[in-house]
Amino acid sequence: MEKVDDLMDKVNDLGDRMMGSKVGQKISAGMSSMSFKMKELFQGNQADNLVDEATAETLDGPDWATNVELCDMINHERISSVDVIRAIKNRLGMKNARVRYLTLVLLQTVINNCVKGFSEVAADRVLDEMVKMIGDPQTVEYNRNKALIMIEAWGESNKLRYLPVYEETYKVLFIGKITKITFDQTHFTKMNMDCVYP
Repeated sequence: MEKVDDLMDKVNDLGDRMMGSKVGQKISAGMSSMSFKMKELFQGNQADNLVDEATAETLDGPDWATNVELCDMINHERISSVDVIRAIKNRLGMKNARVRYLTLVLLQTVINNCVKGFSEVAADRVLDEMVKMIGDPQTVEYNRNKALIMIEAWGESNKLRYLPVYEETYKVLFIGKITKITFDQTHFTKMNMDCVYP
């Protein structure tokens, strides 16, 4: 992102030197409108890259350093929470069980440590992706259980009443409106999924 700012400064300086000419004015105006798009492009790629790094299938377990760094970047607005949540949603759609698990851990970390996390998850329909994963017969049990535990905790949280999608998703799953999913609710509440990962 610094390179984009440096490039824009150089082009603006050139435009200032050429101020009397129409070419200089056009260059300055064009770069001003482009700078936002360039920052957005690089920031989006940065979010994708960091989420990919935190959820790489080669990892043996959660990459806490990258997870915490992502939260810090979101909280200090150095990276867009929207881009991070969108990248997380994309990783949840992958079929690799390890990637899915690490993505759920990252999602839980972001939700627990970033102010904007819950609203971004609700807005970007990440819960829908989690419900698809739960209902998918190809999903391994520990990922299904981890997603169910997360949805249960969010659905029962009084702090999230302002975002009804959490409670609605919880009710759909735990009241049994999705008939493909059968489970013992008490089984999931007592499990600590962080210890289940192979």
